[in-house]
Amino acid sequence: MRNIKILMVVGVLLILLAGAAIVQADTEIPESYCSFAEDCAFDETAADFCSAGECSCSEETSTCFISESTTDTSTDTSTDQEGTAKDATAAAAAAAAAVDKKLIELQALSASVEEKITNLEQVVQLLQQQITLLSEKIDLLNSQQFQSKESVTTVATGLAGLQKDVGTAQENLEEVEEDVAKIRTFRLIVTIIGLLLLSAAILLGLQYYLKTKKTDPRLLQYILKQVRQGQRYPQIHQTLAQAGWNEDDIKKTFQEVARKVAGRKDGQPTTGMESKKVVLLAGFALFFIVGVILVLQGVTTGKAIHFGDVGELGSAVKKNIETNLEKNEFYGLVKKFDLCLEVEDEDNVVSYRVVKTLSASKVLEASVHCDNTDKYAFAVKFKSWEAFDLLSNSLTCGNIKTLHAKKQMYVLPSKYIEPGFSIEPTTDLSAYCTVLSKCMTPQQLQEAGIEC
Repeated sequence: MRNIKILMVVGVLLILLAGAAIVQADTEIPESYCSFAEDCAFDETAADFCSAGECSCSEETSTCFISESTTDTSTDTSTDQEGTAKDATAAAAAAAAAVDKKLIELQALSASVEEKITNLEQVVQLLQQQITLLSEKIDLLNSQQFQSKESVTTVATGLAGLQKDVGTAQENLEEVEEDVAKIRTFRLIVTIIGLLLLSAAILLGLQYYLKTKKTDPRLLQYILKQVRQGQRYPQIHQTLAQAGWNEDDIKKTFQEVARKVAGRKDGQPTTGMESKKVVLLAGFALFFIVGVILVLQGVTTGKAIHFGDVGELGSAVKKNIETNLEKNEFYGLVKKFDLCLEVEDEDNVVSYRVVKTLSASKVLEASVHCDNTDKYAFAVKFKSWEAFDLLSNSLTCGNIKTLHAKKQMYVLPSKYIEPGFSIEPTTDLSAYCTVLSKCMTPQQLQEAGIEC
């Protein structure tokens, strides 16, 4: 743009110089050739411009021209030339002004174009960057696609190998299950033998304890007196416990008093050993009657279950009884029974009555808790849901004794079991011989005075 401006200024200057040259120089007559001034007077072209004596001949160009000093009108001609020069100068100035205006417009346009070009270059550069980025992403996608194909191939190969491993593992599992079944059978046999040995040891220990245990005469006389006055075990126990007597001494003494009272009612005094056997057999009878409603499934272990309220605990206990009642192998061994089960879990307590007749069986919610009445044939209380669940899934003599020793299960006074864990004298247990024979030998039954 700057070069164009310079060229335009030079052109204007050339126009101005040409005008000045026209004003100051002699007026040359075109196409009038001469050798002497006289030739110009006779030249037809020169005659049109000057009359005789006004034209001269140029020695340099050999053409005719009008001389400024040869005529009387030179002053007028000079004036006209000056006017012409002024007009030319004004025209040149106007042209220069127009050129300057155009130049300014061109400069503004040039600046705008340069700005747009700069913006376009920036846009082009940004587009190139985006194109480069897209190219890199395309390359990355192509690489990932290739890797995905390789991964799919690898996974397919791995699945084939895994299927083969699964088949092998299934075969190994079957073998392990067979071994586990054998181990379980062996453990069951060992457990049964151990429980029998443990039962024998406990019986011997009880016999020795009962032989060596002596009763305080004062305690014996007091309990005997209270029993004759019609007091029950809970009232007697509460009074003696408040007085500071040992709980075991209270219990043992009350049992001895109960045996003496029972012997007097029958008219036949009962020896100490026979009383002990009756007590133990009563326990076995009760526990196996309880077993009528339980299933031998193996011990269930795991996390303790928390019941939010009485309703949840009751539903769980009732469902357990209803589910397992008729599945139990002892169910068909007893024709009828009336049993009260009480389960306590934290602050919640529920009691259910289980009744079997010759035609049907029912599970009913007890109107009164088992430990508040003795109208049922048998009654038992569990101190926790875990204890009840344990015995319902694994009814064994060992588990019964373990729960009783841990004070997780109690035999409650009932129609056939008197306070102090003694059998009511008129009770006939022969109806439960089939159940009792599951855990007692014929000799033990005979020694207990139970005819089967």
